Amino acid sequence: MTRKHSESDKLREQLASLQAAVDARTADLAEAEARLQAERDLVDRLQAVGQRLTSQLDMDSLVQDATDAATHATGAAFGAFFYNVVNERGEAYTLYTLSGAPREAFSSFPMPRNTAVFGPTFAGEGVVRSDDITTDARYGQNAPYHGMPAGHLPLRSYLAVPVVSTTSREVLGGFFFGHPAPGQFTSRHEQLAVGIAGYAAIALDNARLFALHRNTAVELQRSMLPTIDPVPGFEIASKYLPAATGSEVGGDWLDVIGLPGRRTAFVMGDVMGRGVGAAAVMGQIRTAVRAYAALDLPPDEVLRHVSDLARTMPGHQFITCVYAVHDPVNSTLSYANAGHLPPAVVAPDGTVTFLQERLGLPLRIGTRFLQRQVDFPPGSGLALYTDGLVERRDRPVDDGIDELGHALRELATRPDSETDVACDKLIHQLTGGHYDDDVALLYVRNTHPDSVLAIQPLTASPHAAAEARRFVRNALTAWQLEHVTDQAITVATELISNAVRHTQAPLQLRLHHCHDRLVIDVSDRDGRVPRRREPVADIPGHRGLVLVEALAHRWGTRPISDGKIVWAELVVPAASPSDESS
Repeated sequence: MTRKHSESDKLREQLASLQAAVDARTADLAEAEARLQAERDLVDRLQAVGQRLTSQLDMDSLVQDATDAATHATGAAFGAFFYNVVNERGEAYTLYTLSGAPREAFSSFPMPRNTAVFGPTFAGEGVVRSDDITTDARYGQNAPYHGMPAGHLPLRSYLAVPVVSTTSREVLGGFFFGHPAPGQFTSRHEQLAVGIAGYAAIALDNARLFALHRNTAVELQRSMLPTIDPVPGFEIASKYLPAATGSEVGGDWLDVIGLPGRRTAFVMGDVMGRGVGAAAVMGQIRTAVRAYAALDLPPDEVLRHVSDLARTMPGHQFITCVYAVHDPVNSTLSYANAGHLPPAVVAPDGTVTFLQERLGLPLRIGTRFLQRQVDFPPGSGLALYTDGLVERRDRPVDDGIDELGHALRELATRPDSETDVACDKLIHQLTGGHYDDDVALLYVRNTHPDSVLAIQPLTASPHAAAEARRFVRNALTAWQLEHVTDQAITVATELISNAVRHTQAPLQLRLHHCHDRLVIDVSDRDGRVPRRREPVADIPGHRGLVLVEALAHRWGTRPISDGKIVWAELVVPAASPSDESS
C-alpha cells in the first residue's frame, strides 16, 4: 500500500507540475496575445488618426485635429502644438493650438523659448518625458519665472515630441502635453505621441506644399488682373475671390478701361477650365481686349477681333466675355456679349433688369456679335459677374440669378460710400462664404456730375464753318467758358472744314462739357478715317489736324453704325479773375 501511495503521490506531483507548466504557458500566451492586441490597437488608432490627418489640406483644421487626437491618446490633461509658418513674404512666425484647456488659460504667457526644457523639442533632438518635471534638473533655470509663471495650469507629468519633416528634416513644430499628477505618461503614451507626430509631419508637408502651389497659382492670376483705379463719375467695387477648394485657379477676369470722350469700358470674362493654362489664356485675352479697346472700336467689333485672335491660340477652352461702354454724352450703355452671363442694369429707382439676350457665341467660336444700347443715366448701376457667384451644386444658375437680382435691389439703397462693403456682403449672401469656383464681381454706380450737351446739325456747305463758330461761341458763353472759346472755335472749325472737304455728307457738331473737359466731336456718314500728315512747305493743306493736335489734349476717331465721329478733347482750366471780369 505504501508503494502504491508513493506512486500515486508522484503521479499527482507530475500532473500538478504539468498543470503549472500549462498554466504558465497559457499565461504567457495570454500576455503575448494581450501585447499583440495592444499593438494592433495602437496601430489601428495611429492608422485612423493618420488617415484623418493626411487627408486634410487646410492648415488650421489639420493642426487642431492633430492636437486633439494626440492629447486624447496620451491621456493628458491639456496639450498644445506649436508650429512654424512662413508667410507669402518669407517671414517666419510661430502659431499654436490647444486641447483640453481654453485658449485664455495661456493667452497672458509668452511663447516658449529655447530653454533647457523646451530646447530639445524645438531643435528636433528627441522626445522629452518626465514623471515630474518640477524635479528635473533642467527645470526652473531660466529668468524671469524660474519655473512656471504665476497662473499657469498645474503641471507635473510632462511629455514633449518634436514634429520633423520626413523630406527636408526641418523641425515643423512640437507637441507638448501636461498633467497635474506625477507619473501619468508611459512608454505607450510616448509611442502614440511619436506616431501622431509622424503623421502630423507628413500632413503638414502636404498642406504646406499645397498652400505654396495654390498661392503661386493665385499670385500668377492676380498678377495678370488689372488694378482698378478710381474713375471720375463712378463708384466702383471690383471683387475677385479664388475658389475655396482645389489648388488650381480659374480664368475669370474683370477690367475697367478709360476711353476717349470721357467714356468708360467695363469688361468681365471667363476662360473655362482651371490651372496655369487657363490663367495664361486669360492674360492673353484680357490684353487683347485692352488693345482693341485702345483703338476705340465699338463693343461688337472689339469682341469680333478678339475672337479672331483667340482662334489662333493653342487650346480649346470656351471663353466668354461681355464688353460694355458708357457714354456720358447721351447717358447710354452700349454692350456686346460673347456667351457670358447676362449683365444686370440697376435703374435709379432700384429696378433690376438682366440683359438676357445672348448676342453671340463664346470667343474662339463666334464670328459675329450683335450690339445693343440701353439708357444708363446718373444713379444707375451695372453688375457684371461670373458663374461662381450664382451657380452652386444645390442651386441652378437661374435661381442664383434671381437671388442676385434681389440682392442688387438691396444694394441700390446703400449710399455710395458703402458700395464696397455691400458687395462683400452680397457675395457672402449668395455663396454662403463657400465657393467651389472662382468668384468675380464688378459693380459700378454712375455718379457723373451734371454735364451739359449742345448739338448743332450742319450741312456740307461752304457756310458750315461759320455756323459752327457761332454755335460754339454761344454755347460756351452760356456755360461761362469764355476763356476757352478761341481754342474751341479753332478746333471746331478745323474738324468741320475737314469733314466738308472730304465727305460732302450731312454733319453734326456736338459739344459736351463735364468737370474739366470739353469734348468737341463731328459726325458724318463717311467711314473713311482722316489721317494726320506732316505739312510740306509751299504746299497748301495737311495743317488742320496738326493744329487740332497742338490745341487739344488728345483727339481721335471712332466708327459708328452709319459713319464715323472725329473728336477732340480740351482741358478746361478754372477761369481766372481776369477772365471772369472780362
